[in-house]
Amino acid sequence: MAGMELRVFQQSAQVSFFDADVKLRMSPVAYWRVLQNAAAEHAAALSAATEELRKSGQTWMLSKMRVDVDRHPVLGEQLSVETWPSTRIKGARAYRDYVIKDAEGAICARASSLWVIVDLASRRPVRIPDAILALCIDPGYQIPSLEEGWLAPPVGQIDTASFRACWSDADQNEHVNNVTMLRWAVDALPLEFLEQNELAWAEAHYRAEVNIGDEVLVQTSVENFVARQSIVKGDSIVASVHSGWRRSDSSSVAP
Repeated sequence: MAGMELRVFQQSAQVSFFDADVKLRMSPVAYWRVLQNAAAEHAAALSAATEELRKSGQTWMLSKMRVDVDRHPVLGEQLSVETWPSTRIKGARAYRDYVIKDAEGAICARASSLWVIVDLASRRPVRIPDAILALCIDPGYQIPSLEEGWLAPPVGQIDTASFRACWSDADQNEHVNNVTMLRWAVDALPLEFLEQNELAWAEAHYRAEVNIGDEVLVQTSVENFVARQSIVKGDSIVASVHSGWRRSDSSSVAP
């Protein structure tokens, strides 16, 4: 059986200039990038990276992801990211969990993600290999739970923003990457809301692909520090994002 050092992967990171928002806090999209970079490195160490799967006509695709922020790291701060394949794996669904720690070892953020291996020709999920199942572990951290079903659409007063997918938004699977979709969701929030508040948690569900040149609409409602958003292409919801926010000078997390 693989040792703990292989099953729980640790990677150093730093809040760079491009990872910080205008108030020098680690930005929402930076969490998505940092966590998935660590996941990719771990998958490569386990010989389960996207590059290996593509040799068999398959690839990893992110279905859902949630990040809960205890404290936002700031520009220049040194971090440690830990990630591991969760024991909550089910059939074709593979859960991967994470924690982000500061230089003193205190947890800044916790996250969970749901992945599927997809056949590139049929675009249908395939069963997770037994070799990956054997590496699943529970290190004992308190990890946020993902919603079982799809996130609910916005309600009440709904604002709409439009975005067009560009060349730099796409990944090696030739569709818009999940980080771009989260960025669209954040950028669609009211500027005054972003100036006054900081992210407490965010959860994104990805339903369909967006291709280069596609135009999408981000529909947003905000109530009691919770934003509900749908990213819509044509008549279909391609992704949903819910996020909770708190006043920038408050330590209490929005529900």
